[in-house]
Amino acid sequence: MKNIYKTILFTLGILLSSLSFAQFGGLGGLKDAIGGGDSSGGGNALALQAELILGMSVAMNSFLKADAKFMSAIGQDAEAKKLLNLVEEPSENDKKLEAKIKASGEADIKMQSFIDSGKELSAEGKKDLAEGLLPYAIGMASMIKMAKVAPEFLQASVDEIKSIKNPMQIMKVKKQFDLGVKTGKKVPDLFKKLGASSKKLFGFAKANKIDMKKVQSDAKKAGAADGIPSM
Repeated sequence: MKNIYKTILFTLGILLSSLSFAQFGGLGGLKDAIGGGDSSGGGNALALQAELILGMSVAMNSFLKADAKFMSAIGQDAEAKKLLNLVEEPSENDKKLEAKIKASGEADIKMQSFIDSGKELSAEGKKDLAEGLLPYAIGMASMIKMAKVAPEFLQASVDEIKSIKNPMQIMKVKKQFDLGVKTGKKVPDLFKKLGASSKKLFGFAKANKIDMKKVQSDAKKAGAADGIPSM
């Protein structure tokens, strides 16, 4: 009987010690106490990934709407329709991001080429150009934010994977971060290209007598004032 009593006390002592460690060490300590020891949820990294994908989804949908207007402005209506077909509700799990980034990039090349050609826009073309500037500014404002979020997420995902002790969990966590890592790595180069092309675009709009004060006012109301480069 004494031995059974000692065994119970010993077991309770271990449990109390484990729970105490969990209390002061957080959830990770509790997982260690019950035999887990690894985080497979991603925590802060997953939250940053959701913010990154949603932000990029908002940005690319806005750019596609703008690009469609710009393509119409230069007489490429068929291309405009293709771009609009990619527009959908922004999502934290936007699987079409890569296609959207590619399509918008191709449209930007065409627009920049038209600008460099020195050709003039028709009256209808100027109207389309003006209508595309607000969604473009909204896209740029979102990109500015994502340019900060992307490196934070990439570092957090690396730290999360490094913290895993159980090799069986590593592939699972890497898979959870797959979309975010692919997207995050593209953000710096994309942001740099957009920064250069946006100055030419807004300069072109100004040269075509677009009411830039109205564009700036509309962008401010939409919370996208940062999306318009200083002229």
